[in-house]
Amino acid sequence: MCHLKIENITKKYTTQTALQDVNLEINKGEFVSILGPSGCGKSTLLRVLAGLENVQSGSVYINGKDVTTAAPSKRNFGIVFQSYALFPNLTVAQNIAYGLSGKKFSKAEIREKVLDVIETVNMTEHIHKYPRQLSGGQQQRVALARAIVLNPEFLLLDEPLSALDARVRAHLRREIKNLQKKLGITTIMVTHDQQEALSMADRIIVMNNAVIEQIGTPEEIYKTPKTEFVSDFMGTVNYIDGAYLVSFDQATAV
Repeated sequence: MCHLKIENITKKYTTQTALQDVNLEINKGEFVSILGPSGCGKSTLLRVLAGLENVQSGSVYINGKDVTTAAPSKRNFGIVFQSYALFPNLTVAQNIAYGLSGKKFSKAEIREKVLDVIETVNMTEHIHKYPRQLSGGQQQRVALARAIVLNPEFLLLDEPLSALDARVRAHLRREIKNLQKKLGITTIMVTHDQQEALSMADRIIVMNNAVIEQIGTPEEIYKTPKTEFVSDFMGTVNYIDGAYLVSFDQATAV
């Protein structure tokens, strides 16, 4: 049984179809990247998985259970948005602890969990700082820590590195991938960056115009694209017009 499954999902807005009959299966522990150009539907798909968007038709299953109409709080996702959404008036420790405050944890348990996850993302020395005192990369680590402190079943990343410069982005790619492997958490990351998807994902979902063009490993997507869009989107390509040629011997033999 797959960990996460969506069947025939269609999502429409007033004048636009964001997802059209989308089907997808994700296995436990996978790192999957949803890749595509702006407006292709990739962020909408992530929001549907999280329960942040209703759909016109189709179903979402977690471990075989239909959660299509379940609230986000019932789906056990940790989410990191592009903006990080940190509370500016709270310290690093307080931001991370925020999601634990409504749970049945003692103060000692919350402190222990916060300290553990801060160490995991290498932010121990910044524990008492406020978001404005942190770099973009450091804020990203805090957002990741806040997402994983509750031990979610899934980690959803919505273009988490797009606001960072190239050097920090490359470093955090490795950190996020290593963290995902260490925790064994099923991770789904939305990106428009081909290199990001190719270097981090176990499988890539290439989307365009509200549909999935191809699903495969990075090697499959890059070396054996199934559509012209995928081949063009994944890198520089040459198109050669061809014709079927019949030799003289073949022609006379027919």
